[in-house]
Amino acid sequence: MSKKHYDFFDKLQIILLDILSRKCISLSLAQKRKIASLLTNIIMPFKFSRKEYIENIMMETLGINKEKAEKLRQSCYETFILNSLDMAKLKFISDEEILNMIEVEGLDYLDEALSKGKGAILVSGHFSLWEIIPHWLALKGYKMTTVVRRQNNKYADKWFEEMRCCHGAKTTDSGMGLREILRALRKGYLLGLMMDQDNGKKGIFVKFMDKWCSAPVGPALISLKTKAPIVPIYLFPNYNGKHLIKVYPVFYPEFYENTIEGQQKLTQDYTSLHEKIIKKYPEQWFWLHRRWKTQPQDCPENPWVKNK
Repeated sequence: MSKKHYDFFDKLQIILLDILSRKCISLSLAQKRKIASLLTNIIMPFKFSRKEYIENIMMETLGINKEKAEKLRQSCYETFILNSLDMAKLKFISDEEILNMIEVEGLDYLDEALSKGKGAILVSGHFSLWEIIPHWLALKGYKMTTVVRRQNNKYADKWFEEMRCCHGAKTTDSGMGLREILRALRKGYLLGLMMDQDNGKKGIFVKFMDKWCSAPVGPALISLKTKAPIVPIYLFPNYNGKHLIKVYPVFYPEFYENTIEGQQKLTQDYTSLHEKIIKKYPEQWFWLHRRWKTQPQDCPENPWVKNK
């Protein structure tokens, strides 16, 4: 296929995404649930759905049987599509609508962390309606920058960039330099980082649901170098009312050594919190990602592998 054909299909994807996102504003919850169920049933027969992988990893990590894993896998897909429909409309709704859809718990933890004058690192995961969090924080007056991975489709990358920044938050890509990070934190910014995807052979190896996984190195390394506290934050959906943004107790870097051991311990501590949340609300997590793809035996020279 020629570059022109690829470009055409890339543009078409975003045109359809834009139409669907605008349409979502007027859809009822029942209508969105029907769409989510329909799309899930369409996707399931295809290999890219990874349904067997998801069922197997659920049985292994959650200790459930195949029947329960099949039901949970179906629920996870439907929930992910439902949440995606709600997140996509963020580009087309008002500031007031976003503020009115949220209630918050534990915001004092975040304010306490910022009072140290080092900025703060927000850690969260691909859980529930995660894209709403930066918008709400920016609208409440917090200086918010989220580290994102750029899309291969340049039109998709532009669309998502506009969606993520339209209510005052900012983004930067995962190649953000240390000098830029230090400057942002000194200015009191919140630096949002996702911590629940495989980080390959250079990641920090920690236990997640009793299995080794490669975690992103950024949160712990940045925190221990800059003394910026790490603040876990999640959104718990209420589709018939207000969603809950919950801020959890802060991980302060002064309680960890800036060593291999300290980096691993800090990463393990907030990963363990993530695990508790996922086990309680498994249907809200993005199980499709191969979280345990990289194992310690794949990279014996990794310093965190040598230390584990």
